[in-house]
Amino acid sequence: MICEIGAFLHKGEGVNLIAHFKADKRVFGVYVEPGRTDDLFKFREFGAASENDIVTLIVDSKHVDKIFSEVESVTGVKTPQRGLIYQMPLHRRVANI
Repeated sequence: MICEIGAFLHKGEGVNLIAHFKADKRVFGVYVEPGRTDDLFKFREFGAASENDIVTLIVDSKHVDKIFSEVESVTGVKTPQRGLIYQMPLHRRVANI
């Protein structure tokens, strides 16, 4: 089974995760998308919103806990206002065509 580890971080911090995991064979893919939030961070750039990076890592479930800990360490999310991370299983669905 594969799992997704996701993170909502301050704008520009997603590149740190890409750099950290780019050569890691346990990670099938790491992706960063821009986004905005109005309730995750106190800092506001655009009225009531701030820009953030939405990071997705796709990993094998047997490595997910270790990689989650690494993401936690690299991002510093244990410190308030640094963002949040989550993980969830991804299920493969096969359609009959």
